[in-house]
Amino acid sequence: MQDYQVNIYFRQSWKDPRLRYDAPSPKMSKIRLGVDAQKLIWIPDTFFRNEKRAQFHEVTVDNRLMRVSSDGSVWYVSK
Repeated sequence: MQDYQVNIYFRQSWKDPRLRYDAPSPKMSKIRLGVDAQKLIWIPDTFFRNEKRAQFHEVTVDNRLMRVSSDGSVWYVSK
């Protein structure tokens, strides 16, 4: 049996109507959330079937980005 290692740039998107808001200006139609705010947002429990080992790349800070649009769309990236 062969093993292999993969580094991926993992992006997810979904729509959560609870996060809808009225944007006061076009510049505010998408907001980027910091790490503390990300902890308050529901994130799908995505997994890779049959994986032997997985880890997130963390340097001095979490290597994640979350952006929420005024229509409740969420864009989430982790590396």
